[in-house]
Amino acid sequence: MSSQDAFKYFMRAPVELKTITASFRESGRASVEIYDFIGTSEHYSKSFGSQWTRYRNVQIDRFNGTNASYNHLLAFVQGNLSVLDRTVCLEIGSGAGRFTDYLVDLCKTVITVDPSPALFANVALGAPNLVPCRADLFDIPVCRREVDVVFCRGVIQHTANPRRAIAKLFDYVRPGGVVLFDVYPLKWYTPFVTKYWLRPLTRQVDPERFTVWAEKWVPRLLRFKKDFVNRMLPASKVGVNFSNQIVPIADFSRSTEFHAWEQIVQWSVLDTVDMYTPRYDRPLTFGAITRVLQETGARGIQANRSTFCFKAVAP
Repeated sequence: MSSQDAFKYFMRAPVELKTITASFRESGRASVEIYDFIGTSEHYSKSFGSQWTRYRNVQIDRFNGTNASYNHLLAFVQGNLSVLDRTVCLEIGSGAGRFTDYLVDLCKTVITVDPSPALFANVALGAPNLVPCRADLFDIPVCRREVDVVFCRGVIQHTANPRRAIAKLFDYVRPGGVVLFDVYPLKWYTPFVTKYWLRPLTRQVDPERFTVWAEKWVPRLLRFKKDFVNRMLPASKVGVNFSNQIVPIADFSRSTEFHAWEQIVQWSVLDTVDMYTPRYDRPLTFGAITRVLQETGARGIQANRSTFCFKAVAP
């Protein structure tokens, strides 16, 4: 997309216009312009940039041979992909492009936003209908009248103020447009989850150093968990939860999506890094999220108590 076409989506000029070379689905290398509205390299999302750049292709379905990301996408839109059909979609928190890779096929135009360096590793860069920009969730200078759908997955709880972040999503979509988002659930047992006790220590560690540690120890801990811990506990939901607290790492060994040990390890390492390195991890209760939506005047609220995925129409 040319600069002239892309600029219509923004209310102000970027701090910097960066040009990189990318190849979209083997279509040949091309110059891609990235609109940087932050400028400085310092941002609290830095840890995400590290992990997604290092594990760029792990969660991309066309690279890993699974439908794992597609199934997540389907659950996220409450089973109705038509909500994205031929729309102008603002994707907030794209990372390495796990969902961007699908959105560029489903939507007319995708404005993909990420504040971290992961944006430069997005696998969809170079798609003719993609407008990549680096911006903070609380300051995306998008022309809301141009946006039909806001798509924000895996981001809200990693901001300094999740309630304000939810409300802010509605500032970026036209009246009557659709907002899709999810939040980590805050349940009665959440304060007792081991990762929340360990995170004050682990988030002080440089993400690169923590990733190296995870690459070394997560495979060993997965084996230990499988061969010893899991055998001592029942295979019920309670048993699985206890096992996850005793050995507090991400564990994809029970997933039916993966059969190769290497994939199980990669996803487990990636999610373990995601568990322990972010600056913020602030889940919300279902009731708190619903109240924020009501306060914004959102209509047609649809929610899934199992996945904590929400869909609402902007007032």
